[in-house]
Order: sequence, then structure tokens, then C-alpha cells
Amino acid sequence: MDLRKASLGFGKVNCVDGSKLTIKAETLKNVDGDVTLHAEVGSFVNCGGFHGDTICTITRVLIEEVERRDSVVENKIVEVAIVGSTDAVKRFTRGVNKLPPIGCDAYLLNGEQVNFLLGINLSEQEKRKYFKVGQRSMRGAGDAYLNLDKLLGRHTAIVGTTGSGKSSTVARIAQSILENYPQPRLVFFDIHNEYQNAFSGQWEEKSNCINWDKFSLPYWFLDLDEFISIYYPEAGGTQKMYIKELIEVLKKNEIEEADKEKVSVDSPIFFSMDDLLDSIKEKRDKETTEAKKDPFNKMLLKFQSIHNDTRFSFLRSDISEKKSLSSYFTSLLGLDLTQQKYISVLDLSGLPAEVRTICVGVLTRLCFDYRYWDMDPENLPMALILEEAHTYIPEDSSSKYSLCLERVEKVAKEGRKYGLSLIVVTQRPSSISSTVLSQCGTFVTLRLTNDLDQNKIRRLLPDTLGDQADILSSLRDGEALVTGDAVTLPGKVQFDAPEPRPKSNDVRFHKAWVDGPPSGYSVDNISKWWITRERNSAQRE
Repeated sequence: MDLRKASLGFGKVNCVDGSKLTIKAETLKNVDGDVTLHAEVGSFVNCGGFHGDTICTITRVLIEEVERRDSVVENKIVEVAIVGSTDAVKRFTRGVNKLPPIGCDAYLLNGEQVNFLLGINLSEQEKRKYFKVGQRSMRGAGDAYLNLDKLLGRHTAIVGTTGSGKSSTVARIAQSILENYPQPRLVFFDIHNEYQNAFSGQWEEKSNCINWDKFSLPYWFLDLDEFISIYYPEAGGTQKMYIKELIEVLKKNEIEEADKEKVSVDSPIFFSMDDLLDSIKEKRDKETTEAKKDPFNKMLLKFQSIHNDTRFSFLRSDISEKKSLSSYFTSLLGLDLTQQKYISVLDLSGLPAEVRTICVGVLTRLCFDYRYWDMDPENLPMALILEEAHTYIPEDSSSKYSLCLERVEKVAKEGRKYGLSLIVVTQRPSSISSTVLSQCGTFVTLRLTNDLDQNKIRRLLPDTLGDQADILSSLRDGEALVTGDAVTLPGKVQFDAPEPRPKSNDVRFHKAWVDGPPSGYSVDNISKWWITRERNSAQRE
């Protein structure tokens, strides 16, 4: 493809300064067929000459007025940053062998040329790596595509303040993946019950949306640290030792004699909570003084209070069938051969706030272990979407976050080797774990208004973006600055609207305060649900 179309030439290079060039422009717009291209910030330019093709992005456009004796002359100046060059077959490659010489012609690039550079117009086999998500924001710049392998292979961060279109962007990316790839595996950690609506309708057959009252995380899948963090976070060293011994014995009693030695307290094997409580009582009754019985009484009190609390029913909902690890993952990943599902939306909004962080850590660890024990990372690669990630993996060393942080950070550092990817979604990048954020290879940055958030993201963006990083506070809804491995050529993208949308709209105060409460609204019901600590999906209707 011709990357030096005469109709798109607009000026000549008159200054070369390392990775930055200055172009003296003859015009700031060109007509290319039915499309008019403008030399605007973010547009792509080819400085082509005898040295080859140098691909740049516009960082600044200005007009200098030069006073002469009888008139004022306007010099059109376009400043660009070098982002790469082309190889022998005219494909984009990072870095340059030779800088453009002074006087080199500069050409605007249209959307078709840019996509050709990125290889999106290659064979069908190569095109499978890319999926469309929207349009580049610059006029005439064409459709925007993401490279799936690099988007998920090296983790992704999607950041933006509340109301910037973050949930819609996440939903659009997931819907595009479902549209373009017949058998993906995506797992949403849906903290606010936003995404069930986005995967209804045309996506319903491919989606497994699990309401909070159907969500299950069997307690026998927990390792020792996770079990104690939920059931008895104040346990001392001696109490932890007793708990470990008792659970290990109960798990060994559930399997055949030949395999007993291979079982540890962390093995995901069923054991009865009632048997555990009975074992604790037996140990207590063998003690001779009240002082020695006291630790066991505290243990019993804590275990019984959690075990009987209706808010923690998700830990024991599968107790009657003693659900196995195999059946749990078959359900979670939609691997039932009679009706496969490819995206699982776990509604975690009904979990107690004090235990939600631990549950996210447990689910992440279980998915990592599943991928670890599957010897080939390409058998069933998975992506975890961590919605509202700042609420459970913050830049905070306090103990209530430590378990979840440890497990998510492990996936961030090692997950790509086992085919497990993270899509980290947050409205407060300044408050999120730097370890996780630094492992992300692609950043989708929607509107950010907080200075601390902007500064943290700026440090992670490439220098070639120049002044484009200054527009983070003025991006439109659904518009993002997309940088990193999945796009190669960074720039602004207006993401397509998802269909249907997630249920993430602002509360319509005007409607509620005009119409009043709906029929059947009952303070008594709300009080009863509060007192009995029972929530279920039917209460939303």
C-alpha cells in the first residue's frame, strides 16, 4: 500500500530533534476521496524520503505570525513525535534506523493506511488476532482495533472517573470478544450488579450470569489462611495450629487410605463443619480448667456465628451435594458439554463487605491454581475482569487487604505464563496496588479529573503521546486514550456503545422525586430483610 499519497502531503520537515520533529505545513487539511483529513493532535503522519518511512503522531499544531515590512506572514507549524518506522513489507515496527532528513516530505495517514501498517488487513489467520472496539477520535482516522493476544497476554488496566463510560467500555470489549471469538473464557467479578443486563438478549445463550443468592464458594475449597480470615481472623498461633490439625484429619477421613499422605489442610476436599465443631468440643472437654477451655469456647463461638449467619450462606449452599472441585469449575467456566457458556458474571454485590475482599482473593487463587495444574497454558486461557479493583487491591498494607493483594499480585506477576489474564477496572488508579498496575501492558484511560489519578497514569504513558496526556480531564463519555501493547500506535479512541448496556446509569432523582415510590414499596419489608440479613435477587423486582 502507498504510504505517501500525493493528495495527503501537507508539508516538509524543517527541524529534527531526537525523537521529535517539526514540520512546516503548507496546509492543515487534505481531501482524501470522500474524507477530509486534518492535521490535528493525535493524527498519524508519515515522514517519507530516501531514508524510508518514519511513522509519527502529531503532538502540537500552531501558527506563528511573522511580521514583515508590509504584511504579516503566518507559518503553519506541526510538531510530531516519532513512534516507529516500517519494515521491508511496509508493516509498522517500533524504533527507527535513520531519522528523517531536513526537507523530507510529510504525509497524513488515513484509517486504511494505519490499519495496513498494523497488519489488520492481512490474511484471515492474522486478522483473527484483532477485534474492533470503536473509531479513532481523529477525523478520517478509521476504525480502532485491539490485538487480543497482547490485550490479555500482558494484562490490561481500564481506568476512568465515575460517569466516564468505564462500565460501558468494559462491556463493549467483552461483547466484541464474544462476537469475534466462538469460545472465549471470561469471568467478571461484578461488585455492583452492573453487568447482568449487558449480557442479556442476544448474548444470553453464551452467558452464565450468577445472581448473588445463587453464588457459591464452598468453604472446603478455602486454604487454611482463607478459612481463618473468614471464620476466625483474630485467631492466635496456638488456635491456628489446632484448626489446622482438626481440618486435616477431617479431610483425610474423606478419601481412600492410599491417598491420605498426599492430602494437606489446603487440599480442596469436602469436610463437615458440624464434624469440625464436634472435634473442637471434644478437645475442649478434655481440658481440666476453665482457662484452658476458654480458647476452644471462643473458637466455637466464632465458627458457629459465621456458620449460622445467613449473609455467609454462599459458603455452605453446596454442602448437601458435597460439591467437588471438578463440578464447581465445570459450572464456573461454562464447560457443560450440553450447553457451554463463555462468559461468567459473578454478582458479588450481596456478599458482606467485610468478607468480599477475601472472596475475590479466593476466587483469583482458585483460578490461578486451576490454570497451574493444567499443564498447557493454551488449553483453556482465561481472563478475570476485576471491577472496582481499588476496593479490594488498594495501595494499602493493612491486614484486611493482605490476603487478596497477595493472590491478585501473584496472578499479575505470573498469570501470563499459565494462560490467566487480568483486566483491572478502577476509578481510582492512584489508590490501586502499584505492583498490579505496573504489570499491565495496555492502558485504556477514560476521563480522569483527580490530579493524583492523572499523575499516576501520566507516569505510565509513553513519552510519544506528548501533550495528549493533558486532555485526560476533558475526554468525552466513552472516549479513551488507549496505549500499550494491544494498540501499538497509541491515541484517542471513541468506543462503540455496548448493546445492551450495563446497568450502571446514574440514579434518576428527577423521576423518583416526581413519581414517588413504586407501588408495593414497603418499609416493613426493608426492615425485615435488614433484621434477618437476607437478600435475594427477587427483591430487585
